[in-house]
Amino acid sequence: MKLLEALIITILLYTVLSEPIKKYASAFYTGTYALVATMICYYMLNWNQHLPLWVTEWGTDLFKRGALSTATFIIVMYLGTITKHNSQTIKLMKIRGEISIIGCILAFGHNVIYGTVYFPMLLFNRQALDGLRLTAALLTIALILLMIPLFLTSFQCIRKKMNPRSWKKLQRLAYPFYYLIYIHVMMLYAANPKAHLFDIVVYTGIYLLYTVLRLRKYFLSKKKKSISANEKG
Repeated sequence: MKLLEALIITILLYTVLSEPIKKYASAFYTGTYALVATMICYYMLNWNQHLPLWVTEWGTDLFKRGALSTATFIIVMYLGTITKHNSQTIKLMKIRGEISIIGCILAFGHNVIYGTVYFPMLLFNRQALDGLRLTAALLTIALILLMIPLFLTSFQCIRKKMNPRSWKKLQRLAYPFYYLIYIHVMMLYAANPKAHLFDIVVYTGIYLLYTVLRLRKYFLSKKKKSISANEKG
């Protein structure tokens, strides 16, 4: 349910704000950093204890649990599968790099909140983690290591300094990154699958459809290249 709520919010926001995001990207990055700092304070300084429960359940929890960042990455994922764009997807495609950066900033904040609890346990009290949480914590480290180069090279100022072929090759790290997000989430839900059955179905459906669409685009592209080569020959 959290993911669906986050998807609706992010799709609407990115579509409506596509032009301002493209024009004033730095301002939106700064605003996202400010949001992340506020959310970290909200949980680590226990501000949530002074506000109604619904504020946390229907608002800030979307950030804390990584739903907003995951929804953003899912949008970026699916934009990469589209073969024919319409007016709406064109708006999002123009800011694909910018929303990738926003998604990474949101994800870093999510990891700070949970990392203050689980990373010390991982380093100094590993026996306190069961197998699933230990695996999830290790996957988090792998995700962060993959996300950092993807995050940095999404900035135009860095991308312009890179060889286009090298940049494209590095961006392929996004594929293991996307699928590790799914595995990470499933590790967390596996502790109580009955309670998270709906979310498991939603996540699995989203990733299965993504895989089908991505393979479809790959084979269509391969077929197109083959036809072009034959025509030239």
